[in-house]
Amino acid sequence: MTTRIPVLICGGGIAGLTAALLLHREGVQSMVVERHPTTSPQPKARRFNSRSTEVFRLLGLEQEVAKASAPLAAFTGMLTGPTLAEATWPEISEGARAHAAQHEKLRELSPAPSVLCPQDALEPVLRHAAEERGVLVRFSTELVSFTQDSTGVIATLRQTTGDSYEVTADYLIGADGARSPVRTALGVLRSGHGHLADNLDLCFRADLTELVRDKPFNLCQITNPVASGAFVSVNGTDRWLFSTSDFAGSDTLDAVAWRELLRTVVGVPDLEVELLSRMHWESAMHVADRYRAGRVLLAGDAAHVMPPLAAAGANTAVGDVANLAWKLAAVLGGTADPALLDTYHAERYPVGYATAEFSSMISGHLGTMVASVTSDDGPRFDPSTTLFGLQYDEGAFVPDGREPAPVDHYAPAGRPGTRIPHAWLGPTTSPLDLAGPGLVLLAGPACTEWTAQAERLGIKHRTIADPHWLSETGLPADGALLLRPDAIVAWHSRADVSLAEAMGRVLCTTAPAPV
Repeated sequence: MTTRIPVLICGGGIAGLTAALLLHREGVQSMVVERHPTTSPQPKARRFNSRSTEVFRLLGLEQEVAKASAPLAAFTGMLTGPTLAEATWPEISEGARAHAAQHEKLRELSPAPSVLCPQDALEPVLRHAAEERGVLVRFSTELVSFTQDSTGVIATLRQTTGDSYEVTADYLIGADGARSPVRTALGVLRSGHGHLADNLDLCFRADLTELVRDKPFNLCQITNPVASGAFVSVNGTDRWLFSTSDFAGSDTLDAVAWRELLRTVVGVPDLEVELLSRMHWESAMHVADRYRAGRVLLAGDAAHVMPPLAAAGANTAVGDVANLAWKLAAVLGGTADPALLDTYHAERYPVGYATAEFSSMISGHLGTMVASVTSDDGPRFDPSTTLFGLQYDEGAFVPDGREPAPVDHYAPAGRPGTRIPHAWLGPTTSPLDLAGPGLVLLAGPACTEWTAQAERLGIKHRTIADPHWLSETGLPADGALLLRPDAIVAWHSRADVSLAEAMGRVLCTTAPAPV
């Protein structure tokens, strides 16, 4: 018998598991299939920015993520030297110091902190939450093939036992990584700068507690004739990663040779060290030309591959599925036209391409990326605007006639297509916490017209009286705005559009008015 599921998700990593949790929050059942037997054993992405942790906060996982990231809470600095033992805090340029000061201001703009949480610590949190909430999570299960038509997607799944079965889904999310078989099967091409560098990650176990006691580091650039690259803190005590350029003959080295290499770059000749894994990886920029092909949608590395600068790929993946999940839920729930799913590509493709291109401005080796942070060699940008001030050019929102948000400083002002500004409305509540499930109307304290319309339309509404936040969003006391589940403003009352018409245009059930 064929199993029927609303959404089938291929890939049990950060993108796939977060998508499943967001769909569950919107009331949509999904199945996650992953060919590997468990979540990633590699640290990989570690820095999750506030936009990602805002999503985890909405999912009720803030405390779990904080616990998983606690071992690295104090590991914030960057070192440089010929070995880890000799490494010191580098001289920071004036430009880099000013940039760091800008980053400090980010804490005021979000209810959720940026965290260092290795991927091998975060993914089990997501998997446990998904399974506990009733998501169908199937590891050791491979998506062998699929077909689609106007009624759905038929997928053939194969377990490691050799047993195969079919699943029929309304939609399929391909979150299956950089080599995505789903994207390949669709024939979707990719654009971008392509190959940048060949890298080799050595994950190892060694007790370095005393060595780093006075220099807790996030990253440590190493310039050494044996191997140059960067050390990465995994748990701050006995698990570490050394990333270097891949080299000819690396596959022929035995355990003794690897142990000696690690002892050399650590700078402790008699160090007891165990090599846990080697991972060859390509630093590259590849962005899928289409994020949607019928009933199949691409997310995460399947949609965009980029150098791992500040875990840009993983953070962009979280943003992808936050954008996609509520749209799938609206379509499956019958409140939106399937054309709403076209806005996923319209909104996220430019973000994925721009982020990948920016990450590619620095050499694809991790050591070079570290050096760019402590000097003036790397590209400079306003982090507040980049992280919180992004504005979609087109998509599931109703423009209100204002000029686009500025790109040189943070001032989104509640513009449709931008993230809603943060303010503490109480000891623990932010407007971002009010997003979803479904669309929500946030109204000023004297608003009666828009809340009455919201009640007639069956839209949840909340009143916010905080004068600072009202000023920040450009709302008069009798104004309102419509908030999407991904914390993006869908409509602002300064637009000359009724709430009913705005909903129709956001959900693609009403044609947009001619410009």
